[in-house]
Amino acid sequence: MIDLDRDVRRLVLENVRQALSLNWRDLARELRELGDVSMPAFLRETGLDVEDLYRRRQGWAALRHAAGFDAVAPDEGLGHALGRMLHIDDVERLTFVSDVLTGRAPRSPRDLRLMAMLDAMLWGGTEPVSGMEARFARLTGARAAELGELADVLRSGIRHVALRLDAVVPLHVHARYSKNEVLAAFGIDRPAHMREGVKYVQEHRADLFFVTVDKAEDHYSPTTLYHDRAISEELFQWESQSTLRASAATARRYLTGESTVHLLVRQSKRDEGLGAPPYTYAGPMRYVSHEGERPIRFVWRLDHPLPPEVFHYAKATAG
Repeated sequence: MIDLDRDVRRLVLENVRQALSLNWRDLARELRELGDVSMPAFLRETGLDVEDLYRRRQGWAALRHAAGFDAVAPDEGLGHALGRMLHIDDVERLTFVSDVLTGRAPRSPRDLRLMAMLDAMLWGGTEPVSGMEARFARLTGARAAELGELADVLRSGIRHVALRLDAVVPLHVHARYSKNEVLAAFGIDRPAHMREGVKYVQEHRADLFFVTVDKAEDHYSPTTLYHDRAISEELFQWESQSTLRASAATARRYLTGESTVHLLVRQSKRDEGLGAPPYTYAGPMRYVSHEGERPIRFVWRLDHPLPPEVFHYAKATAG
């Protein structure tokens, strides 16, 4: 038997969600009517997604201010920064955020890398890591409370178990990260200054490949339209920069395994109102074969098969 009442409620809730998501004033009014509730309670009662608070908007603290619960307008830049953190989907990072907000001081090398990743997200990765604790000390009041609630919301939505690989580098296989977060995790200072799609980190003997599979003509020049794609869930084709020869030191490092190659992959770079899309950390991969020069086309074998949704877009939309 069809539960008409349940179906009607679901339809009404979806209509309300769509209407509210388009109008900030309505969102503020809805919050006032619900009262001084937490972010999780507000999302639960309205049926909204957390993205509705941040997509081209100032987030939860700004909504509380608009609803009259907080007298002081929150920092605008941090509102955008929190909106760029919605991809975080590993429990370790979110637990770390909660811990440092309650006064835990980062001490271990891994903790310091986690702190650097958080710093890069909050302040853009343009400042030296030496000042990150002083910057974090400025995070107080409404935005600090918002970050804590956001960490709880994101943690409650995690449905997968991410695999930890390294004792110092706090990346988890198949979790998602921005480029700045990945670089900070590998100890790169001021990560926002790195614009290239490849990076060698000598300290970890690691080569980082940042791959955007769907390369639109308006975002890439003819010399950067590499033919990167998933051949299977375990094999990945990657094309080097157009000037690379097999005799170059970089190519020899790839071919001989002197470094470990790490794949970061995303479908596109299109900003849908929450900043640049994050990459999925696909983990280490090993050399299988190569052909050609300037560029060199490599085939790599991943240590961990791609998740089905990543394999689907990496295979289906690749050139």
